[in-house]
Amino acid sequence: MALLVPNIGELESLRYLVAQNNHTQSLTDQSPRNLVLKLFTSNTTPTEGDVPSTSAYFEPYGIGNTNAYGYAPYTGYPFCVNNRTDQNYSSQTGILLNGSRWVISQVGGGTTAAYPEQSYTFTGQAGDVYGYYVTRANNMPVTVQGVEHYASVGVGTTVSKGTGIDPTIGVVGNRYLTLNVNDNTNDLTLGMEVSNSNPGIQTGTKVVGIDRALNVVYLDLPLIDNIQAATDPTVEFEFSKVVANGHQLVNGDVIYIAAGAGNTTLVSNVYTVFSVPNANEFLTTPALGKTLNGVVGLDTCTLYSSIMYAERFTNGPYTISNNGDQIKITLNIALD
Repeated sequence: MALLVPNIGELESLRYLVAQNNHTQSLTDQSPRNLVLKLFTSNTTPTEGDVPSTSAYFEPYGIGNTNAYGYAPYTGYPFCVNNRTDQNYSSQTGILLNGSRWVISQVGGGTTAAYPEQSYTFTGQAGDVYGYYVTRANNMPVTVQGVEHYASVGVGTTVSKGTGIDPTIGVVGNRYLTLNVNDNTNDLTLGMEVSNSNPGIQTGTKVVGIDRALNVVYLDLPLIDNIQAATDPTVEFEFSKVVANGHQLVNGDVIYIAAGAGNTTLVSNVYTVFSVPNANEFLTTPALGKTLNGVVGLDTCTLYSSIMYAERFTNGPYTISNNGDQIKITLNIALD
């Protein structure tokens, strides 16, 4: 049975979804990223099953209704202008929205978030613009986003937890592990595969939950043997990394990763950037499955902005033909 979301639940949910609470002092810890408003020039009618691709939701970078990802826009379609000093998204295209400017109201049983009118002014021909969508902000440059097979997925590393002195403890039949107080869970995330090099772990076991306060790691399969200091006190967690030169992503960014054709280990889905070891690699949550690296299609992927909300113009498309042509959008997001 589906739960009823009362008005106060709608209010808090909408505040979070549009980052309306980003005035908190610790933005990184307490609020999601601001949103970016984008236009799409593909002849797309939004549906619930939509995902970004090379044929849908591409932005008006070039002249006409063609995918021009990989190149800087030459139609006047803008790069984001930062509206907060604690975020830098100047390599991303579209209009970066300021979470503090959303106005949320409740009338009757509905809750609505409204944003002031935003304008796109073009410098030249861009073809037909069919609608707009909203995504979580990230700073992937145009040379990275939407470029097919730009990134690769490779074996990352193994994180070990527990020693004979500071053992990881697990009881047969339970679906969790307790790490020693001298270990921590900061480098663990959902989706990591637990290595069956420990005899207490079933093959294919994955992390499904982490209680960082209690140092407990929850698993999707029960333990098949005790894990203790007297036997095997060490448990290894394995995962893959994404290699994308100059990705410019930071912890907390939300993106869509599309698996290359034939990739059977990577699930195309929305992922949050969990860790950024360097300028050319990043890790995700949920963690990506183990895979080899370097085979185009099999071990490669394409990186996109995610799609949170999308709308096709009712009276569109609007044709952009001349310098100075504009599109104006007023955003309204409702929960009812």
